[in-house]
Amino acid sequence: MAKKLVAVIDIGSLTARLKIFELGQKKRPKEIETIRKYISLGTQAFRTKALQTEQINAICDCLNSFEIKCREYKVSRIFCVATSALRDAKNREVVLEQIKIKTGFRVDVLDNSMERFYQNIAVKETMPDFKDIVEHGTMMLDIGAGSMQATVYDKSEFIFSQNTVLGSLRISEMLSDLQKKTTHYEDVLEEFIAQDLDDYHAVEPKGITYKSLIAFGGETGFIKRLAGKGFSDCVILSKKEFMKVYEYLLHTRPTDLTLNDSIPSSIAPLLLPAALIVKNMLEYTGLNEIYFPTASLSDGVIYSYAVKNMEYKPAIDPLSDLISGARNIAKRYKTDKKHIEFVEKAALEIFDASVKYTGLKPRERFLLQLSAILHEVGKFVQAKSHNDAAHFLINYTELIGLDNNELDIVGLVVKLYPRENPYEDPYYGNLPSEKKVLISKLTAILRIADAMDSSHRQKISKFNVHLQGDELNIICNTTNDCSFEKWSFDHRSDLFEEVIGIKAILKIRRQV
Repeated sequence: MAKKLVAVIDIGSLTARLKIFELGQKKRPKEIETIRKYISLGTQAFRTKALQTEQINAICDCLNSFEIKCREYKVSRIFCVATSALRDAKNREVVLEQIKIKTGFRVDVLDNSMERFYQNIAVKETMPDFKDIVEHGTMMLDIGAGSMQATVYDKSEFIFSQNTVLGSLRISEMLSDLQKKTTHYEDVLEEFIAQDLDDYHAVEPKGITYKSLIAFGGETGFIKRLAGKGFSDCVILSKKEFMKVYEYLLHTRPTDLTLNDSIPSSIAPLLLPAALIVKNMLEYTGLNEIYFPTASLSDGVIYSYAVKNMEYKPAIDPLSDLISGARNIAKRYKTDKKHIEFVEKAALEIFDASVKYTGLKPRERFLLQLSAILHEVGKFVQAKSHNDAAHFLINYTELIGLDNNELDIVGLVVKLYPRENPYEDPYYGNLPSEKKVLISKLTAILRIADAMDSSHRQKISKFNVHLQGDELNIICNTTNDCSFEKWSFDHRSDLFEEVIGIKAILKIRRQV
């Protein structure tokens, strides 16, 4: 396949950025040109929760200029994404419609999970030693204008991720009035940030020994520059180097940062809040250095595209974090690990054997796998109606890499799989028809996979699933009495036959 040019436009709270990349089959994306324009949407969005005509026009002017640049390069495809400023705007739908009419761009507003997913991909792909670093306890701080995401890795696995509203612009805006009324603004700012970080520490996993701290986000490039490093370089700052920058920011007015250090006036007030977040986490982890990679949302979008469409092999499989995250959630809620592993294996084998009749795609197989891993988390809350509790927990759990629709699918599959008649559930009844069909198919598969281990004793040691005509035969070898599993399977397989159109049969081969 010939090389082609693809562009990503990222409309953020402070800036709009155009990045143009050259893509080749199985090749790492090559950045050709980057253009950044300061638009400062977040200030208005965080104050009034709505964007005004002036700001909408600024976005449109920016997009039109980017479109001209893309035409010059003869770009074959343009992705246009937006983050928290548009995501949080009450008039988002109206804004998006105006943008489409005035520019022709359809803007994809990313939810927080997908925004952080792309940011994490960018760090993994642009940071040379990432794979080695996360072999030991590592905290990643994604400091945005509207919020901060703290993500923890240990033993090369994704462990935990939590979002807080500690964005640099949000903090600056919330405390702007207070700054005029106190001579101890820095102390108040630190107290405000420490309070929210205490809330984060209350829910983070315990027992992690941190060896590395990675920080990235819109303002970190300027922090690197104040430390005498390249704005776009991947650098390591010692605690001493970082604290020198922090002290400078602490005693320098934003106007002076603009005049003396050529920092844009919209960015200058945000550097101290961003640096204070990093300082708090640096002290909390007890580390003496911090990594500042060069990574942007645009990089993550293009790497994700290259993986899906250009056969590019990423440094770390993006889906592995989701699986690890789901397993750690299941562990946190003390689910039966052996039962979960059995149901997960059975569900995936049933999916693979019946795909000819289900017509389901690989991504939907992945959603089934997550549903199997999480299907009993609700028992931590209550044994009765545990599926309803699980649905609630999943809806309020952030799985980095699932958008809101996919998270809803996983939650509903987990909610509906034990129901005698899932069609009667009010949640199901209000779904669009295509989503109803998908959830019905995944629910039917999870339902019979769970029935195969109804006793939670893994009586079935080995099984084989194969399609024969219009029957799905599941042949099991066991030395145990599986009468309960057989009875449960027979009573829960009607939905599979109704939805998939083939009969599922469990055949037990008792071995002495």
